[in-house]
Amino acid sequence: MIARVAGKLVAKELDRVEIFTSGGVAYELSIPLGVYETLPRVGEQAELHTHLVVREDAFLLFGFATVNEKRVFQRLLTANGVGPSLALGLLSTLSAERLVRAIREKDIATLQGVPRVGKKKAERLVLDLSDKRRSYRARGPRGRVRRMRSARWCRWATRRSTRRRQCDR
Repeated sequence: MIARVAGKLVAKELDRVEIFTSGGVAYELSIPLGVYETLPRVGEQAELHTHLVVREDAFLLFGFATVNEKRVFQRLLTANGVGPSLALGLLSTLSAERLVRAIREKDIATLQGVPRVGKKKAERLVLDLSDKRRSYRARGPRGRVRRMRSARWCRWATRRSTRRRQCDR
């Protein structure tokens, strides 16, 4: 598995980049729109976290700016009816943090705002991934990683002032 690619940014488009490594190999990576905005200029050094999808006819490499984006992408692939292109579309439309929040809060309307996601697909995403939300992580206001809390825990915690800040609302 290819976990990370670092090298000189040779080509940059909205949906893909090409990185030339010091070993003399150029990798083409498909990226979400948010990653494009964080990339340096062509000719400068770049580093992306990657996920490799192996198919019968192709090896597809996907690049992400953070490990959190990569993990959310991998989780999306575990849902029924979600392939790499739809998962990339979800991350292009919504940030990783917003996508996790929409799934956790069962926000069907937000998920329907993504191209190629209708009501049934949004409901399926929530159903397939809501039980796996414990492994999701989100960034706190100060950049710290914190565990997502369930709605039941939040209701309990709001009654106690010491734990109110830990509830992600």
